[in-house]
Amino acid sequence: MTDDHVDIVFYTRQLHNGGVDRVVFNLAEEFVQRGMTVSIVVDIDNIYSPFRALLPKGVRYEVLNARGPLPRLLKLRAYLRRVRPRAVQCASFGFPNLYAVVVRWISGLRFHLMLTEHCFPTVDRAAPKPWQSRYWFFPLAHLLYPFADTRVAVSRGTANDLARVIDIEPGSIDCIYNPIVNDTLFALARQEVDHPWFADHDVPIVIAVGRLEPQKNFSLLIRAFAKVRQTQRCRLVILGDGSERQMLAGLVRSLGIDEDVSMPGFLPNPHAYVARSALLVMSSDFESLSNVVIEAMAVGTPVIATDCPSGPSEALNNGRYGTLVPVGDVERLSAAILKGLRQQPQPVEPDWLDQFTTRYSADRYLALMMPATA
Repeated sequence: MTDDHVDIVFYTRQLHNGGVDRVVFNLAEEFVQRGMTVSIVVDIDNIYSPFRALLPKGVRYEVLNARGPLPRLLKLRAYLRRVRPRAVQCASFGFPNLYAVVVRWISGLRFHLMLTEHCFPTVDRAAPKPWQSRYWFFPLAHLLYPFADTRVAVSRGTANDLARVIDIEPGSIDCIYNPIVNDTLFALARQEVDHPWFADHDVPIVIAVGRLEPQKNFSLLIRAFAKVRQTQRCRLVILGDGSERQMLAGLVRSLGIDEDVSMPGFLPNPHAYVARSALLVMSSDFESLSNVVIEAMAVGTPVIATDCPSGPSEALNNGRYGTLVPVGDVERLSAAILKGLRQQPQPVEPDWLDQFTTRYSADRYLALMMPATA
C-alpha cells in the first residue's frame, strides 16, 4: 500500500455544528485507535464550523473544494483513486450519497459503500418544488440506493421512514444507534464549567443543547420555562448557536425572564454543563435519534423530551428512562419540567446504555463494512 492509502473514508458535504459531526468524529477516533487509517472528506470547507478545531488526533481531513455535481463527481473519483479505500461511509443525507454511488461506478475501484441516514427524510420530502434539488433526490434515491452495499439509519423509526419515502424494502436498511457513550464523554462531564449559575446549588438549572434552528423548537421550551418560573425558582441554559438566536433572545425579553435564561452559544464541552443540571429538556419537532438525550442519560441527568418522530422514544425506551410529552404542547411540557424538578427519576440501566457506546457502534459498523476486521 502507498502512504496515501486510507482504510475508511467518511464523505460528507461539509462540517456543521451538530450531532452528525460528533458521531463521525467519535467513530473515526475509535477506528484510528484500532489501528486503521481514516479520513474525513468534505466537498467544501466550512470555516465557521466549530468542529474544524475538534478533529480527533490521527484522523485526516481532506477538502475537495468541489461545488456543483460534475466537480464533486470528478474530484471525489480522483481522491478515491489516490487513497484506494477499503470502505467509504457517506455521512450526509441527500445528493452526496448519490454521488458516491455514481463515483464507485466510474472509478473502477472496489470498496464497500455504506450510505448512512442521520436525518428524518419525511421532513425534506414535504412539498418540494421542481426547481429544488430535493424534488429530484427521492426518485433518484429509489434507483441508486439499492446499489450501495449497505444502508444504515441511526434509529429504527428513521430506517422505516427512509424506506417509505424512497420506496425500497425496509429490511434492506440496518439500524445502528449513534456512538455516544465512551470514556471521553465521562471525562468531559467531570470538567469544571465556566458559568456562575452552576456554583449556586440552591437554584436548579434546566438545560438544553442544540442548534438554534426551527427544528429544535426552543421557543416552545422558553414558553414552557416561563410558566414553570411563575411557581418554581429555577434557571434555563441553552447551549448552541444558529439562525434563531435573535428571535429567541427577543422572546426571552418579551416574557420578562431575561435574568433567568442564558444562551452562551456553542461550547466544545457541553457535557460538563449537562452533568451539573437538574434536567435536560429536548423540545424538537423531529429528531432521527437525539444525541443529547443519550448523553444526558449517560451522565445521570434526568431527561424530558417531546415524543417527536422518531428517535427520542427509542432512546428513552418508550418513556421508561425519561418523560415524553406531545410535540408543541407548552402546557404538558411545563408540567413535566415542574414535576421533574420536584421528584427523583428512575435510574437508567447500564445494559440499556451499552447499545449507545462507541465500542458497540464501531463493532456493528465494522461488521458490515469490513467483516474480517470486526
